[in-house]
Amino acid sequence: MKQTVLIINIATILVTLFLVFVSYRHRSEKGGLPFLCSMALLLLWVAGSTISMFTQSYEEKVFWRNFIQIGMAFIPLANLWFVIEYTENNNRFLKYLVWLAALLSLLGIVLTFTNPSHDLIRKSVEFVEINGQWDLVVELTFLGNMFVLLRFALMFASIVILMLFQIRIVKSGQKQVFYILIGFTLALVLLIVKNYLMTGYEEVFPMSVIFLIPNLFIAYSVYRYDFLKIAPLAKDWIINSLPDGIAVLSAAGEIVEVNQSAERFFGQMTEKEAPPGHKKSALQNRNRYDYSGYTAFLRAQPLWQKALIERKNGTVEIELENNSGDSLYYEIDLHHFISDRNHYSGSVSVIRNVTNFRLERLMLKHQAEMDRHIQILNKHAYIDYVNAASSAQAAFMVIDIDKFKAVNDRYGHPVGDVVILKVVEAIKQCIRKDDLIGRIGGDEFSLTLMDCGKERTQAIIQHILTMVQKETADILDERVTISIGVVTNQKLPDCSFATLYQKADEALYRAKKAGRNQVVFYDDQPC
Repeated sequence: MKQTVLIINIATILVTLFLVFVSYRHRSEKGGLPFLCSMALLLLWVAGSTISMFTQSYEEKVFWRNFIQIGMAFIPLANLWFVIEYTENNNRFLKYLVWLAALLSLLGIVLTFTNPSHDLIRKSVEFVEINGQWDLVVELTFLGNMFVLLRFALMFASIVILMLFQIRIVKSGQKQVFYILIGFTLALVLLIVKNYLMTGYEEVFPMSVIFLIPNLFIAYSVYRYDFLKIAPLAKDWIINSLPDGIAVLSAAGEIVEVNQSAERFFGQMTEKEAPPGHKKSALQNRNRYDYSGYTAFLRAQPLWQKALIERKNGTVEIELENNSGDSLYYEIDLHHFISDRNHYSGSVSVIRNVTNFRLERLMLKHQAEMDRHIQILNKHAYIDYVNAASSAQAAFMVIDIDKFKAVNDRYGHPVGDVVILKVVEAIKQCIRKDDLIGRIGGDEFSLTLMDCGKERTQAIIQHILTMVQKETADILDERVTISIGVVTNQKLPDCSFATLYQKADEALYRAKKAGRNQVVFYDDQPC
C-alpha cells in the first residue's frame, strides 16, 4: 500500500513540476501569478506528504502533517485568486473577502503549529499503527472543522464566480470557462467525498491529487485554447482598450453589454440629466449591469433609433451637447445580426467620437469659403449657399461702394482696404444670424435676407446706410457712400443666384445712373 501511495505521490510531483513550468512561463499574464502560486503550494504539499511517509518518529510525523496544512489552507485561496483575475471580477466586497480568508487561513496555520499549547485546532493526535505502518490519527475541534469548511467555501465561491462568468461571456469563450468549471466542481465533490465518506483512506487516495484536478484542467486549456492569451481575458482587454465605444443590443433594442469606452460615453451623456445637488454621477449610482438608462438615452436619439428600427447596416452621425453646451459629434456604425432564416438576434453599435475631425473639417471648409481679408463668404461659397437656401420670402441685394477706384487712386490701396473692412463691419451689425453676406468683386458685395418682407428690408437698408456713415466717418476727407440694388419677395430655392443677381444688378445700375448713394428696388415679381 505504501508503495502505491509513493507511486501516486511521485506521479503527482512530476505532473506538478510540469505545471509549475507552464505557470512560470505565463506568470506575467492575467491569472498566471495565482496559477503559479497554486502550483508551488501543491508542490510543497506533495513533497511534504512524500517525506512524511519515510519519517518514523511522532514529532516528525506531526511536523510534516502541519507543513502540508500550508498547502491545504492556501491552495483554495490561490485558486479563488486565479478565478477572480481570470474573470476580471472587480467586486470590491469579494476582494475584501479574499483578504479576510487569507488572514483566517494564516491564523489557522499558526494555531495548527502551536496546537500542543492550546488544543484549539485538534482534540487529539494519536500515533497508531495502520496496516503495518505508523501514522497519525487526528481528531479536530469545532474550530478546526470550521477552518476545513472555509476551504470548501473558497472552492464553492470559485465555482459560483465561474458559473456566472460562463453565463455572461460570449459563446466563443464559454467552452474555455466550461473546462475550468468542470475541474473546480469535480475537485469540490471529491473533497467532500474524501473528507466525510472516506475518512482514514488517505493512503488510498491522497488529498493532494484532488487539488491537482482543477489545475490539470487549467493546464489543458492553456494548450487547447491558450486562454491566458486570448478570449475571454484578452478579448475583454482588447474590446475595453478600444477608443471606440461598443454597445451590444438585444433583438428588442435594449442595451445588454457595453465596453468601457461606451460606458464612459453613456455615463457622460446621462450624467448631465442628474438633478441639482446630485454629487455622484449616474455611472457611480447605476447597477453594474443595469443599462436601462443607457437604452432610454439611445431611444431619445432619432437618427440612431431610426437606424436600429430599419435594421440596416451603415453609419449615422449624431450631434450632442456636453455640460458646457459645446457641440459633440459622433459616428455610429451599426451592424445587425440576421440569420439566413431571417431571424433577428440583435445588433452592435460602434460609437466613435469624431468631434475633432468634424471641427477640423469645418475649419478647413470655413477657410475655403471665407474671404481671408474681411471674413465673409467668397463669391463661390456665397453662390452655393444662396442656391441651397430655403426661404418663402427672401430679399436679395447687391451693394457697391461709390467711386471706390478714386479712393484707391487718391489714398492708396491700404486705405481702400480699410474702407472695405469698415463697410463690411457696418453691414454685419445690421443683419441677422441666418442672413448671408458675400463678396462678389473687389468693392461689390451681396446680401441675402431670409424670410424678410419689403418693409423689414427697407428698415435694414436704412440701418446699413446709417452704420456705414458712422463706421467710415474718420477714414477719408469726404463721405463714404454706397449704392444698393434690391429685389424682394423672392422664394428660395425656386430663384437661383443667377436670376436674383441679374435683377439686383439691374437695380444697382439704375442707382448708379441716378447719381449714386441711392437704393433702388427691382420689380417685386417673384421668380
